[in-house]
This record gives sequence, structure tokens and C-alpha cells, in this order.
Amino acid sequence: MKLITYVVSHKQYEFPDSTNFVPLQVGNAPAAISQKTVRDSTGDNIAHLNSSFCELTAAYWIWKNSQEDIVGLAHYRRYFASSTSNLMVKGKRIASPEEMMNLLENADILVAKPRNYYITSIKSHYIHAHHESDYTQLRDEIARQQPDYLSDFDDVMGGTKISLYNMFVCKKALIDEYFAWLFPLLFALEQKIAYQNYDAYQKRVFGFMAERLFNVWLHHQRNRLRIKYMPVVNIDGENLLLKGIGLLKRHFWGTK
Repeated sequence: MKLITYVVSHKQYEFPDSTNFVPLQVGNAPAAISQKTVRDSTGDNIAHLNSSFCELTAAYWIWKNSQEDIVGLAHYRRYFASSTSNLMVKGKRIASPEEMMNLLENADILVAKPRNYYITSIKSHYIHAHHESDYTQLRDEIARQQPDYLSDFDDVMGGTKISLYNMFVCKKALIDEYFAWLFPLLFALEQKIAYQNYDAYQKRVFGFMAERLFNVWLHHQRNRLRIKYMPVVNIDGENLLLKGIGLLKRHFWGTK
């Protein structure tokens, strides 16, 4: 079985020198970002929703169009990290296809190592960073469509840890299960939330929601799936101090 990790990007960038990593272009850039690029606007797609669904237009494309046995989703700046791999991007070591395949011998899915917000719950973080009314509608939609997941939703949102970025590597059949659960929720909410009036950042509402929902789905499957949490590397570096300051501003002063 072959692993293909789709690297979501809206622009030309440095991509891994491996045929197992395929740039998946989102957005409306007219030119291809790489010679081996596929675009989320081909086949069965929701490319027109990219400004509000973010990398989920790529995820939908993978669900509906990818034929690989094992698939992954990474970002042009973020990959699963490795301390031993010889595969480098911009001087940073990233997990190689061989390493990830070896890990999958004892795991069903690889996802990003959770971030711990310590001082705030995932619910409080969402409400302070985004629109509280959207959170309410999200919970209501889960209660309507997926009531068996409501306690999982409350458990995850009441905690302080969350796996971010919608990143994964697993068998295609498994992630298809998740997408078949996820997208009906998001499509229903897309009809109910007046996101067209939001600024460009808040308009990404369904991408933000999906980060939380991935954790809800995994929580519900925790006794069935062997979940391996992976460190994530930002190949451009990341200012954690600024992120921490932003968290404090949102939590204590209500700055969005």
C-alpha cells in the first residue's frame, strides 16, 4: 500500500522532495503551484467555499476523489515532525513516508499532538476568539444530527487540550468515515450562519469548527481506534510568545 500526503497550499512554496507528498492547491491562483499539483477545483469539489472552509475544501477533495489506500493531509508550512528522518523542508526534519507507514503498524491514525491551553477550556477559547452564537449553533446541530456525540462534544469543549490543524495520516476508508460524519454538520451550519458578514479571519468559521469537531469524533472513537499523536513542525518557525500573548488578550480582555 502506498501513502500519499496531500500538502494543502494556496501559493508556490518549497515542498518535500518526495513523490509521496503531493501539493493540493486551494484558492483561486491562476497558475499551478507545482508541476505535480492537483487542484481542489477538479472532480467532485467544494472549492468555491474555500474562504470559509479553509483546508476543508482540500479534505473534501481527498474524500471524493483520492484513490489511495492510505492518505494524509499536511499544510505548506506544517508537517508531522521527526528527529531522525532524512527528509528535510527548509532545513526542518519532517516525518518520512516510511516512518509514518511504520507507525501505522501499531496505530490506526496519526494526528497532531494536542495543544494544552491550560488557563482556558476549548469552549471558552472558541467563544473568546470567535462568535459565541456560532458555538451555540454548532452544539445544537450536533444534538440534532449526531446526538450520540453530544457528550463527547461537551467533554472535549470542557477540556483544555485540542489537536489542531485538521492534519492526519490513516487508511482512506477510515478518514472517509470521519468526512461522512463531518460534512453534513458543516453544510447544515453553512446555511444557518451569516458568515458572509464576517471579516476575512472570522469568515474561516467552518475551518475553526472542524478543528474542534475532529477532536470530538476522535474522542467518540477512542476505545476503537489506536491514535498516535505526532509533533508538528512549522518550517517557517513559530513565535509561541506572541501566541501566548494573544491567548491572554482574548481570555482576559475579550480581544478577538
